[in-house]
Amino acid sequence: MSDGSLSQEEIDALLQGADDLGSSMDAGEAPGGLTGAPSAGLTEEEENEISILSGEVAQSMGVTLSTITGKDAQVSNPQLKVLTRDDFISQVSGKNVQITADYSEGITGKHSYIITEEAAKQISALMMAQEEGELTEMALSALTEGFSQMSGASMNVFEDTVGVSVKTGALRAEIRENPSDLDLPDGSFVRVRFDFTSNGSSSVIDEIFDINTAKSLAAEIFTKKGISVQEAPAPQSAEAFQPGIQQNVPVFNTGPDTAFGQGNIGVQPVQFAPLSPAEQSGVTGNIGLLMDVSMQLTVELGRTKMLIKDILGMGEGTIVELDKLAGEPVDLLVNGKLIAKGEVVVIDENFGVRVTDIISPMDRINNLE
Repeated sequence: MSDGSLSQEEIDALLQGADDLGSSMDAGEAPGGLTGAPSAGLTEEEENEISILSGEVAQSMGVTLSTITGKDAQVSNPQLKVLTRDDFISQVSGKNVQITADYSEGITGKHSYIITEEAAKQISALMMAQEEGELTEMALSALTEGFSQMSGASMNVFEDTVGVSVKTGALRAEIRENPSDLDLPDGSFVRVRFDFTSNGSSSVIDEIFDINTAKSLAAEIFTKKGISVQEAPAPQSAEAFQPGIQQNVPVFNTGPDTAFGQGNIGVQPVQFAPLSPAEQSGVTGNIGLLMDVSMQLTVELGRTKMLIKDILGMGEGTIVELDKLAGEPVDLLVNGKLIAKGEVVVIDENFGVRVTDIISPMDRINNLE
């Protein structure tokens, strides 16, 4: 180095050092030797808020399933992790059932539940009030209805906590023969794993969100609580990191007068939103008290209007034209109120109806009033 230039050996050594630093960052070490950073894609504050919300969701799901089945069911102990597709697939095995429940209103994005085959049999048996059996189409329909009810309860928790009305599209349950068949979000995603216990049996329920959905949910929570969080730029990749250059670090502001450089944290008294009377829920009282009340379920093929003389002239062989085309869904009504649509099927020489579209639980309860 007498002429001030670097030899090839010295250049190679410097490049090797940069590679080693990049590897340490990939393993979870932040620039400057910081460890214990939040999971990729979510800040620590976002993880904490979603975890708290998941605890309330778990309790609501367990109460809902217990109420509609009349059996003890507990959903508890939510554990949040940010995973990639390969990470998740490596942690599951065998046959699973995926219940797709993508968010379609309020917050949009991919969302689903993934449970083992044993858990699916357990929940479907609870819904049908019978012993556990194979996952037939009827069992999958019962499973879908169970998660529809639990998802509806989750949406109510979201609305109460976040202040945003969140809805999902029609749920559907599908058997995934292999973990590689699971329909997972691209890139990293959030998995919340719940412990599920019923009738002495234990299993888990995995709830899957894509990263953007989880961040949108956390942002709505921050807004509802009046918290202002200024996020730092996304962490740089290992290739972009260069020793000797100061890296971006998270900056959190709780007020507009925070001065940068004072420990990177500014504090002032918390600003709470004005208090206002809570909106009255659409359902009052304990709906569980009415769960054993019998109601008339009717399947309606269609309707038509006829003159009295035409009705009096009806006899064997008379054809009555309805207001629906062949193949259209039939209506399912409870006490004359529409709750769902479905298609006619034949099960063991008996007619049945497979539910293909169902209105939200809250709308169904309102229609029964």
